Amino acid sequence: MAEDDPFERDHAPPIGVPERLAPGLRVLTAPNPGQMTFTGTRSYVVGEGEVAVIDPGPADPAHLEALAAAVAGERVRAVLVTHAHRDHSEGARAFGARTGAPVLARGQVAPAPAPAFATGGGEGRDAGFRPDEAIGEGSVVAGPGWTLTALAT
Repeated sequence: MAEDDPFERDHAPPIGVPERLAPGLRVLTAPNPGQMTFTGTRSYVVGEGEVAVIDPGPADPAHLEALAAAVAGERVRAVLVTHAHRDHSEGARAFGARTGAPVLARGQVAPAPAPAFATGGGEGRDAGFRPDEAIGEGSVVAGPGWTLTALAT
């Protein structure tokens, strides 16, 4: 690694296995490494017992099964999607249906032309993505011991 490179490039998370980052915060890495997804899309679980899932990831059956196993016995209050790239949003509808949780995101995405090139990892725009509920700047989703506030970046 070059001295002026501030990035950690040797991260090797376990694929499909929940990692506890802090009390009330877990992450699972999807099996979709690529140029834009690095080691794989990261799906976050916030809370304990009653949770929110952020970016359930691609429509990969193994990843969605691992995510469901990670929250087994817990109530999923909301499925939040940060942006409509397929590696973040494509599994949202199926995961929301499986858990009975609404899919929340900023809103509908406009149709986009097909990308001129493929970068791997499945991160292209998900033009068909539609949340169950649109949220906006300052929207709050909360559960026991946690609060998430939407912030447009």
